[in-house]
Amino acid sequence: MKDRPLAWFAAILILFLFWSNSFHAIGWLRRTVSAWDLITLRFAPVGLFCLIWAGLSRPSENLRILRAHPLRLVLMGLLMVPIYNLCLNWGQGLVAAGTAALLIATNPILTYGIALLIRQERFQARKAIGLAVAFTGVFLLLRSQGRDLGASYTTHALVTLLAPLSWAVATLLGRPLVQRESPVRVTYISLGIGSLPFLFAPLFQSSVRAEFLAFAVADHVAWIHLWLLCTIVGFAIWYAALRHLPASSVAAFVLLNPPLAVAFGPIWGTDRLHATVLGFGAMILGGIAVSVWPGGALTPPKKGG
Repeated sequence: MKDRPLAWFAAILILFLFWSNSFHAIGWLRRTVSAWDLITLRFAPVGLFCLIWAGLSRPSENLRILRAHPLRLVLMGLLMVPIYNLCLNWGQGLVAAGTAALLIATNPILTYGIALLIRQERFQARKAIGLAVAFTGVFLLLRSQGRDLGASYTTHALVTLLAPLSWAVATLLGRPLVQRESPVRVTYISLGIGSLPFLFAPLFQSSVRAEFLAFAVADHVAWIHLWLLCTIVGFAIWYAALRHLPASSVAAFVLLNPPLAVAFGPIWGTDRLHATVLGFGAMILGGIAVSVWPGGALTPPKKGG
């Protein structure tokens, strides 16, 4: 597919089909699995993959990168795996998949906002307007849904919003690294570091073993979707596509994540469409679009869930 941009656009579309359904997979499993145990179930196989990959794919180069940037990679791993996923998993105990997808989609403008504060980015009126519009939409969405669904829902939604914030910080920590090192290696090394504790956790967490042994076929499908398609395969597609397509062209696909998540809700049976998602969701996506497309900064979106 080296010189076939349409094939890479098709691959990106498939990727966002994976990532948009991650919110439903999380919602499905959260009915019977705790937020913390779901991290273990998802990232134990990811940790195993990263360990094998690091040992087979130019291990001396992986070791050099780790020795050169140990603290930064450890912080990225903590932000990308336990912190991000605990916030998202716990939040989705009450927050519907479509709303969660909208909150996660704010990652690019959160990244810009933090980068602006720490002077990694220069002020641009277009991006600032997009940020203001998007977060006005987030405020109105959460206020409206919180009024209908209660204060506990608002708390869960705000915790969910910490997930893209943690990913934004990880992105900024990794920005100097990916300018000098392979983005794929930086990502898999940091993911591996963040996942490694969960590789051995099932040996000591009886609740995880009990929950896994009680899985029905649909539970296994959701589990495989999360660790394999959304994480291992998802990142491989993302970085391969960015080597062949301009980031500004790929940016438009970020806006597909929430609508696709809403569209797949009836299939999973995990999401009841709330009218506020359509109205305020359009406002949020409009603000994101102003910020990232065309010519805006695109950061790897949190893989969905």
